[in-house]
Amino acid sequence: MNKNIHIISIIIAIFTVLNLSSAYAAEREYIVPMEKTVWTSSGIKNHECGLSQMIPFYGEGKFIHKSGHKVKFDLLSDEPVMTDNVQIVVQSEPPSWRHDDKVFEIGQFNFERGHNPLIVKSPYASRMLQQVENGMSPVIIYRDMADGRDIIAVMLSPINFRKALAEYRECEKTLLDFDLDEIKNLTLYFATNKDTLTARSKQDLRNVIRYLKMDPSILQVKIDAHADSRGRRRFNDKLSERRSETVVKYLLSVGAKAEMLYAVSHGERSPVNTNKTSQGRLKNRRADVQLLTTAPPTPEEQKAIEDARKAERRRQLTERSIFNRKTSESKNKADDLSVTENGSEATQDDTQEIQDKTQFFQESTENDVIDDEPPAPNFINFDHLVDKNNQKVKSK
Repeated sequence: MNKNIHIISIIIAIFTVLNLSSAYAAEREYIVPMEKTVWTSSGIKNHECGLSQMIPFYGEGKFIHKSGHKVKFDLLSDEPVMTDNVQIVVQSEPPSWRHDDKVFEIGQFNFERGHNPLIVKSPYASRMLQQVENGMSPVIIYRDMADGRDIIAVMLSPINFRKALAEYRECEKTLLDFDLDEIKNLTLYFATNKDTLTARSKQDLRNVIRYLKMDPSILQVKIDAHADSRGRRRFNDKLSERRSETVVKYLLSVGAKAEMLYAVSHGERSPVNTNKTSQGRLKNRRADVQLLTTAPPTPEEQKAIEDARKAERRRQLTERSIFNRKTSESKNKADDLSVTENGSEATQDDTQEIQDKTQFFQESTENDVIDDEPPAPNFINFDHLVDKNNQKVKSK
């Protein structure tokens, strides 16, 4: 009875917050009975620790602590929430026998769609966990999503919490200061026309070595280095090659085994974002580091792969440099011809690519996040060549 009185007092206290009228408000409670209260500790060593309680007829409340992250709280619902941005209040309620303790608000949040409608991040999640440890009950309160007339209260009970908490704390001792999932698929970023590693990149690579010592199933560290599209392709090929070499050298210096490393340079050919903005180009100046369970290719296989890659590049360049002499397009020949940097004929697409590069190099780099460098000094302005070619066409 006293328990219900406490719940009702909480609901009355939040009417103002939720803009509710007490004349139309009823109450629906989801509370674990005292004799059935169970807390469960779970986790994966070095990776993740969990502390959860099942809530009858509703779902589950779970505290989660992952390596490289702070504690968070997830409310899982058996029935998916079908409405976005439902306002809720999380409060802490004392047990019925602690009459001097007061109800206080932990925070206000929003429900989202799906079976995991509420994710509470730290410091609020840490406060919720602390309240349970202190014998208090976090209560999640919100307005019914059907017609808004009912107030729903979902409560976590502190009963039988200590044993599970002790197991959870032991699991936390194994957690690391970096995210194991992120370190297996790492991205390093570079300044314009640079191949030097930032302090953050060096720390990430040291964490790669720490992960390799933990996981013997990793047999390969693959490095794929890239450049943005400003500058000539041959220059960008060399730049991405220097970037991959920098990553390899640093990994070797901090304890990586040479036979595990496999580096590939892609130049500007594999962008992950647009090259028309400074932010997009920043994301393209990168080296992707992957930890794989397959062994790297042998030197003979690497040579065969590189030869095949070069052959494919030559084929693509040849296709772009050959003018399509179809009869139906003969009238447009004068408009389509242009000159590439080596003097060979090219299609209108090649001329557009040259003009795009000109535009990219003339753009200011003041919005680039990690570089204050001017554009790379390897650019050649092709405008006079294009004009000269057009003059030749007209003379014909």
